[in-house]
Amino acid sequence: MGARRVPLKRLLAESDFVSLHVPLTAATHHLLGAREFALMKPGAMVINTARGAVIDQQALAAALRSRHLGGAGLDVTDPEPPRSGDPLLKLANVVVTPHIGSASYATREKMAQMAVDNLLAVLDGRLPPFCANPGVKLRE
Repeated sequence: MGARRVPLKRLLAESDFVSLHVPLTAATHHLLGAREFALMKPGAMVINTARGAVIDQQALAAALRSRHLGGAGLDVTDPEPPRSGDPLLKLANVVVTPHIGSASYATREKMAQMAVDNLLAVLDGRLPPFCANPGVKLRE
């Protein structure tokens, strides 16, 4: 498809849409803040379906209020749910959903099947096939 890895600064400077799909770790906490938003193209859009704290929301609100960024779509916030006075909720160029981005029937059915498969494996003394921390050993 012609995709290639580029440094984050270049990605931000060249992208019309930036969609976040990372775990929340010490390295990704506030991955996008004032400096990163300033690097982005005027009118660019930010989409976060990862974890709320991956974005510095105060910096995001400032970039959106100034109209440097064109808009944001947030399925996650920090905190979650957002406080009623959160400035992001008052901006016309922001869509906030209540962490339901994965709420399709197909996704929820797959999630349920994964949970069943994990449970059956553990009851059989095996490592769950969808184990998030495979380094942890099952108790004997």
